[in-house]
Amino acid sequence: MPESELVVAEHWDDFDGDVVLHLLVADVRRLCEDAWRRQDYTLMRRYLDLLDWALRTGDEHVSNAVSVSFVEDTGLWDAAMRDYVAAWPPALAAEADRLQQAPPES
Repeated sequence: MPESELVVAEHWDDFDGDVVLHLLVADVRRLCEDAWRRQDYTLMRRYLDLLDWALRTGDEHVSNAVSVSFVEDTGLWDAAMRDYVAAWPPALAAEADRLQQAPPES
């Protein structure tokens, strides 16, 4: 996505031609949340659809990064995020539900 090129380029430079997946997904989470706050729902939907696709089709590393660095770090329990989370596509929504129903880790 053109809107994300700067973020990817920064990761590429910071990590000598490599990308740290969890950090990149966390940056995309912040970009997506920012689009939501600015009511740029077209851009938000593009990010959400990409992440939903990555969660469904990615290998275990990709799906883990999306689950942890996007879904879990969104703040699912924050009432201010309810409308945002309600707009998520099916795989992201299902992962949010799964995480909210999971017993706390001890």
